[in-house]
Amino acid sequence: MRVGKNKKKPYIDRSQPASNGMITIYTLTYNEELLIQFMIDHYRIRFPGCRIVFFDNISTDNTVKIALANNCEVIPFDTGGQFQDRRHMEIKNSCWKDAKTDWVLVCDLDELLDINEAQLNKEEASSISIIRTECYDMINLEDNLDIAEMKYGVISELPGKFCLFNKKLMSEINYGPGCHTCSPVGIITYSKTVYKLYHYNSISENLTIKKFRLYRARLSPENLKNGWGIHYLMTPKQIREEFAAQQVKAIKVR
Repeated sequence: MRVGKNKKKPYIDRSQPASNGMITIYTLTYNEELLIQFMIDHYRIRFPGCRIVFFDNISTDNTVKIALANNCEVIPFDTGGQFQDRRHMEIKNSCWKDAKTDWVLVCDLDELLDINEAQLNKEEASSISIIRTECYDMINLEDNLDIAEMKYGVISELPGKFCLFNKKLMSEINYGPGCHTCSPVGIITYSKTVYKLYHYNSISENLTIKKFRLYRARLSPENLKNGWGIHYLMTPKQIREEFAAQQVKAIKVR
């Protein structure tokens, strides 16, 4: 599997049976113990037997432990403690090329695509090669960490991601920074149906402030130079104001 520089040996629980589902899911992680089980359950319900591969940026919490307990694969990658969009692009543009399934889903862990196996089979029967999405920033209307009860969101100003595609018909996907843009190469046929992509980035004010503080300290020099991930530079006051504004605008989307 090609993942760029400094590839490390995967941590795989070999005691579990291999998956033989319709899709392979690739995602990046760093300290996602709060959300990872919710993400795994989301896709395993929709695609029973799917293979899930986590590229982990040396998490220091229980992320890896939870992933392995759920029969997922974990491939560590080390950026020396930095958040590097360049490495993320390298991984996302290459990780799927060795998948054994035709369909691959490449996403961030906090992005959950609302499509199931029956719907994807229907798209495949129509010779669709890339699934269109619209992104909703999910917002918690309560002051708690109950992710399952987060039903409200605001449609994102950013374009939907092309995160689910048929690798058999694609030679390159060419994601840009943040992966909201791509330049696919292959037989390109977009789905007529636009599927919802839920982005769980506003679980709580305090959690968001803590996460942004951590990621702000990890932004690489290249990120800062190119303006990649600069939303992490928001101050606690700006985060609280944005959180309140999103709660007012939120509509029920789940």
